[in-house]
Amino acid sequence: MCSLPMARYYIIKDAYQKALYTRNGQLLVGDPDSENCEPEKVCVLPNRGLDRSKVPIFLGIQGGSCCLACVKTREGPLLQLEDVNIEDLYKGGEQTTRFTFFQRSLGSAFRLEAAACPGWFLCGPAEPQQPVQLIQESEPSTRTEFYFEQSR
Repeated sequence: MCSLPMARYYIIKDAYQKALYTRNGQLLVGDPDSENCEPEKVCVLPNRGLDRSKVPIFLGIQGGSCCLACVKTREGPLLQLEDVNIEDLYKGGEQTTRFTFFQRSLGSAFRLEAAACPGWFLCGPAEPQQPVQLIQESEPSTRTEFYFEQSR
């Protein structure tokens, strides 16, 4: 678990109240009651190196030992989990922009925009048991809305 006092843990759910969870190194969305999945407690820390008005955050899983990253490929931005400690990112270790997401408020929901790829948002899958991905989107949709429920 992250030892920094400002770390907050959340269960993140999509607009359909399906929770983020990991399986076989992938971040998926599922119904904990029917799909035999354990919701992931996502550790959230601010990225102090970017414009705070955009609410830049790091998203760590597995106690903060693995973080979400936006990786640029020929086919477009790709979301992946990387073995990087969230505390190291917070302390400003390596280049942190690709691990940063801007948390944009939509009332009680949030959209998570990849700082390294403006206009690309964290997106729930269209089909069950598929990984969470990044999608280019100009207008909000239910697939890019997420709810943060504080956990501990």
